[in-house]
Amino acid sequence: MDQNIKWFYNKKAENITKVLLSKEYDAIFIDHLDNVKDFLTSKISPSESLVLDETPFLNLLELSSPLKEKGCAIFDYKKDREAILADNFITQCDFITENGELVFSNDFASCAAIFGPNKIFVIVSAHKIIKTLSEIDKKSNNNFSVIHHGRKFPNKYTVIVVSENI
Repeated sequence: MDQNIKWFYNKKAENITKVLLSKEYDAIFIDHLDNVKDFLTSKISPSESLVLDETPFLNLLELSSPLKEKGCAIFDYKKDREAILADNFITQCDFITENGELVFSNDFASCAAIFGPNKIFVIVSAHKIIKTLSEIDKKSNNNFSVIHHGRKFPNKYTVIVVSENI
């Protein structure tokens, strides 16, 4: 990747991380995709249950094996009713506004982000940052949910901001 473009996305990621922290999300900036897996496996305790969203990026991370080895129960939200009551949920965010609003268009991710597991790990790329919610109409369907801030449920949302494109 061109150094100027890399610098640009690093700055965008750093800035949105600061905005997320001010909106009372737990937020962390990770500059390399390789470090996302290590971060997630370190944050989930043994014997906790979790749901992994089914996205190409999360499948590429191959989180199932190391988490099962730790003793974590992994539920499939399409098959297991217990999925909505899992301790943790790992998903990707479809978009994030410059104001720190998380946008989900996946049905289960929308539901889980609002009603479901106690801890939600959201991965978002700096490439997914949009100016305002009005831009969603241009990029997505009309079926989406928005999390405006992390104040209502302290420590529920950990947003992992990655400067690389995922």
